[in-house]
Amino acid sequence: MSKSALLDDELKRLDRLAQITIVYLVVISLVSFFLGAYALNSSSSPMLLGPVLVGSCGSAIAALTSCLNRYATGFERENGEPYPEKAAGEKFNRRFSRWLFVRPFLGAMVAPVLIWGLGHFTSSPTEYLSSAEALGFTAFIGGLLAKSVLDLIKNLFKNVFKA
Repeated sequence: MSKSALLDDELKRLDRLAQITIVYLVVISLVSFFLGAYALNSSSSPMLLGPVLVGSCGSAIAALTSCLNRYATGFERENGEPYPEKAAGEKFNRRFSRWLFVRPFLGAMVAPVLIWGLGHFTSSPTEYLSSAEALGFTAFIGGLLAKSVLDLIKNLFKNVFKA
């Protein structure tokens, strides 16, 4: 957003928070990707570290795209008022920014669990786990889709067990 287009301090603070969030997510994505790729290809690193880092990267990328889409649409003030006034769709707001900061950690937890599940509950786990590249891809997808996967599992348990 153009600084001159922002009318008040609340919008300026939201713009600054959005920019900080974008930089944070780019840095987390890059660092976790390269460290994760290194860990996956290094025989000296623990097998868990690579998927955790690459899963974090996948989740950070998902958060980054969500952040950029909301930022492009506009802002939502604390009172729920949109800026610009006629902006439709999801907008960047302070409350949602907290979710964006935590999202990479969600991928860090879900990716290894997804890999463990594939290793135990699929008929041919070697397709997903046979090489560093396959493991990295599976971890990245697990991180990228971490929120969706958790939502599906929660709904499955609610529907099956009426919980």
